[in-house]
Amino acid sequence: MHNLKIAIVGAGIGGLQAALALAKDGHQITIFESTKEFLEVGAGIRVPPNSSRLSLSWGVDLSSIKKEVSHGNRFVDWKGNVLLDCPFDDVEERYGAPYYFIHRADLINALIDAVRKQPSIKLLMDTRIEEYDFEKPALRTSDGNWHDCDLIVCADGIKSAVRNIINGSPIEPVDTGDVAYRILVPVEPLLADPETRDLVTTPWATHWIGPEAHAVGYPLRGGTQYNIIIDVTHKTDLGKPIGLEEWRSEADNTHLIERFKDWCKPVRKMTELTGTYLKWKLADFDQLDRWIHPSNKAVLLGDSCHPMMPYMAQGAAQATEDGACLAAALRRYSTLHDALQAYERQRKPRAAYVARNTRVLQQWWHLHDGPERARRDELMRHDNSDNPMFWGCSRRTDWLFGHDATELSSDHEEVDIPELPPMPDPAASVYHNTSFDDRFAAPTPKL
Repeated sequence: MHNLKIAIVGAGIGGLQAALALAKDGHQITIFESTKEFLEVGAGIRVPPNSSRLSLSWGVDLSSIKKEVSHGNRFVDWKGNVLLDCPFDDVEERYGAPYYFIHRADLINALIDAVRKQPSIKLLMDTRIEEYDFEKPALRTSDGNWHDCDLIVCADGIKSAVRNIINGSPIEPVDTGDVAYRILVPVEPLLADPETRDLVTTPWATHWIGPEAHAVGYPLRGGTQYNIIIDVTHKTDLGKPIGLEEWRSEADNTHLIERFKDWCKPVRKMTELTGTYLKWKLADFDQLDRWIHPSNKAVLLGDSCHPMMPYMAQGAAQATEDGACLAAALRRYSTLHDALQAYERQRKPRAAYVARNTRVLQQWWHLHDGPERARRDELMRHDNSDNPMFWGCSRRTDWLFGHDATELSSDHEEVDIPELPPMPDPAASVYHNTSFDDRFAAPTPKL
């Protein structure tokens, strides 16, 4: 199908990337975004090769952005002992594109620049959708105007206004048991200390994992900033709880200093460097029944249908793959019904698998010291499907980074999904009565 009029609701990373993918095939795109302007919010984002490759092919100029190329994922225990290095030195050669560390605002700006260079894309800011007609289809904006189209792409995030309608039954975000602190710290104190200098000068994504918490850090903007995500369980979070209806709140570093006072020096130092920052609730939900409205004229994309915790650094990447796959499906099929069915068939199991792996990592990273933690550290040494660190298994890494979302499987071909990594012994888990528990019934690995 060609020259469709497509309405995209939401100008986040998923919505903007989908617009670029669809415009490249000649479709006429209108993006509806409720905010008045894009603000420099958030901090770092990791852009893996399965998404950077797509962005570059759609004309997104990443060359002018101050960024870092990732050396890999490094896993360190809470006392500072390196447990595992997963180097990415051959990522560009192996998967066709680099793995970047980028400030989220810089990535959004690059996407907006690419969008505004496309005459077939119209970006409407400060434009809220008040009503949907999925049969026509059409959208009514807050100014009272109706906008007709051929297809509605709902990329309106985890708080999607239409997810329940499209799914056919209510499904609300659920608490994962964790909260996350997103922080940028100055690099000068890190560079001045021999014990932390390499964190800035050698751009690994360093993961400090320990009892009921972890921290991930990497440099940004050419090494002029250092990005940290700190994740803690609710019961060990010493800060003010986020309210039931809140998604984020402001916090200061006083309680973080106390919370991590017994951890290794780099983590202690970073908590001392933080000022006021944002604290986020981490939520997800179980797999939807469907992503496609029964009219076959509206479809979900990104966090609206597959939100995931940040453990895999794949949320934005999977949304980017959604856009590429949707464009490919519209190219191949002559009806919206067939195209959207192919899109859902291709994307739903892959996104669900990535989301489930975030729950696996959550369990393993937050173990207390003891026999199961020792088991984990031994399993991490082996490149096989029992390695609980996703990237410690080359088969899984190839599946994740090497995927080409523009290539569709045949109508009757089963989507390739690797074996799910094992879960720790339930007796050692720090999580109980959280969602997804019964979906991780993988056997405990034997050494």
